[in-house]
Amino acid sequence: MTVRLDHPKSKMSRVAKWCFYFLFALVLSIGIMPNNILAATTPNVSYRTHVQNVGWQDFVSNGEMSGTSGLGLRLEGIEVKLDAPVTDLGITYQTHIQNIGWEADTARGWKNNGEMSGTSGQSLRLEGIQIKLTGADAEQYDVYYQVHIQNYGWMDWAKNGESSGSQGFSYRLEGIHIVVQPKGSAAPGKTDTPFIEATKPSFEAEVIALVNKERASRNLGLVTSDPTLTQAAQIRAEEIIQLFSHTRPNQSSCFTVLTELGINYKGAGENIAAGYSSPEAVMTGWMNSEGHRANILNPGFNKLGVGYAQTGSGYGHYWTQMFISN
Repeated sequence: MTVRLDHPKSKMSRVAKWCFYFLFALVLSIGIMPNNILAATTPNVSYRTHVQNVGWQDFVSNGEMSGTSGLGLRLEGIEVKLDAPVTDLGITYQTHIQNIGWEADTARGWKNNGEMSGTSGQSLRLEGIQIKLTGADAEQYDVYYQVHIQNYGWMDWAKNGESSGSQGFSYRLEGIHIVVQPKGSAAPGKTDTPFIEATKPSFEAEVIALVNKERASRNLGLVTSDPTLTQAAQIRAEEIIQLFSHTRPNQSSCFTVLTELGINYKGAGENIAAGYSSPEAVMTGWMNSEGHRANILNPGFNKLGVGYAQTGSGYGHYWTQMFISN
């Protein structure tokens, strides 16, 4: 009996040991796998900014602030990358740059995975940013970003390619937070107002309508808008914030902006103004000035671009009319 009883115990002991080893291995695998999975499916986003008078800062990540606070220093460039990408996930971004506009509207295009967006050595401020994820796994995540802008402070969070910052106010970006989260996770904060834009299109249309009203009353041909000419006028509106003159900040003629944008013309004229808060007010000011009125009523001009920029200091409102004949 003893022998028969010892044999089952010995067998059961071996079984127990194997079960113990199996469970121990299972516990190890359970303890290890979630970390492996987590590392593969939680991409870390890192970013750094080029700051006025400072240069490139060190990389920060996952919602930390890059830039400065309370120093009034503009961001001039940014690099964004994913440190722990999943199988097929990338990040792409573009900025709205002073005197240039959105990069995607130019030959510069979107930047990807650590490339620099912005400029170097040109002292041009970033005014807005758009960031989005790319690749087959992009639908599994949201990228959120929040910027601090001049005269306004921290904007609400934007996500997945939305615009963040401002356009038409000439406000600089001063700081930024970026974070990547699993799709459907709660936003890091409010998302109501990530971006503000001056009503330049309506201002442009109103000014052109007022110009044509004056011209029609004198039986002169009407002027029409042109997108590239409007871009030139907008560049000049932002430049006269720095230097209120028909000479550009780089000391060249105001008309060099036309050549830079590839605009062909036979004749050209520029009107500038500051301090007027509405199209009606600025048109009254121009019409009461002989030289400005002469441009508005010049029968040879047939195209008109209008630029408008707003700031929280100086004269507050800056206007440019750029006329051409072609």
